[in-house]
Amino acid sequence: MAAATIIPGPPGPYPVALRVKAFEDAARWDPHAPQDQPEKRRVMVSVHVPLKKEVKCSVETVPYMPHTTAVALGQGAATLFGLPDTIFSGMELEFCNIDTACAEPGKGEKHPLFLFSHGRASSRLAHGVLARSFASYGYIVVTLDHTYDAAIVEFPDGSIRFAENATNNDMAYVESLLESRQKDVSFIIDQLLDPSVATPLLAGTQASIKPEKIFVAGHSFGGATVASSLYADDRVLGGLNFDGQMVGPVQTKGTDKPLVLVSTPTTFDYISGWNETWANLRGPSLMSIVNGTTHMSFFDAPQLPAVKALPAEYSGLIKQVLGTIDGDVLAKIEIELLRRTLDFVLEGKREALCNIGNVGPGVGQLRVKNLKCT
Repeated sequence: MAAATIIPGPPGPYPVALRVKAFEDAARWDPHAPQDQPEKRRVMVSVHVPLKKEVKCSVETVPYMPHTTAVALGQGAATLFGLPDTIFSGMELEFCNIDTACAEPGKGEKHPLFLFSHGRASSRLAHGVLARSFASYGYIVVTLDHTYDAAIVEFPDGSIRFAENATNNDMAYVESLLESRQKDVSFIIDQLLDPSVATPLLAGTQASIKPEKIFVAGHSFGGATVASSLYADDRVLGGLNFDGQMVGPVQTKGTDKPLVLVSTPTTFDYISGWNETWANLRGPSLMSIVNGTTHMSFFDAPQLPAVKALPAEYSGLIKQVLGTIDGDVLAKIEIELLRRTLDFVLEGKREALCNIGNVGPGVGQLRVKNLKCT
């Protein structure tokens, strides 16, 4: 068996540790489970934890995706786009091994909580590189799977759940998915703010959550989850939507909270709800564009070694599916967009968000609202 390829990073100053956990919402039956197999709602999360900058630890490697998930998503990429079905396999991420972490004794550090929601028929793991990278700048980053909406979820007990009906675009069904997603986000926030849960989960990291600084981002239908969470959960202070449709009450009722929308050059050809939502936003809002991108660009895929190593005959297909922008350049742009957004939402730093055009090549400002840029 060939040795796994290590995905480089993370780029920030904080070492990052990983915790993976399945939560069960005892108060909620899963509305998407088979009727003859009812079960409580379960939510699988990956928690990326920044450690003290001076910490010394050994490196532990974990698969970029578990085997079954990598195969399932690879088969999906092959069927939908004609890419090799191995593009998510044979790669590993490096993390700090908490069991060997050694830092000078002292007070722990508190960090903002950042939650990320994936798109329909996708996976939290398809954004694992972004999550680790962002955590390395001092944020506790939680990616979560929305069960029966994610393409596949592998739970620690060995059970697997697949997307219930990934092609059903009936609006009533879509809105039911969105309601479940928003409740997932709020449930995970509930759990992580509960000391009886957070203390053992973060044990050994010397990190804890700033409960007053919570932010949500997402891609595709995860972007709709962001807007829904802004509307429904007072603890969420702001959000960023990577090329995701807008549905649900926020579309017509708006929100007072900051929201940043990140588009491709063709977003308005296939994404619904932006114009209507924009008209109803009452808080500081920014609509930006990243040229050279497609809807699929905002996965980890453009920066994965397995994608970069594809033979030359795939170059045209890669540009068509993942965009013409360099994957490493895009990764830096995504991180900078998130950092600037959080600097504004959590710290009130307006200037960086107003000058969004200098984030990187191809980034531009489409619309701005209530930001009071000078």
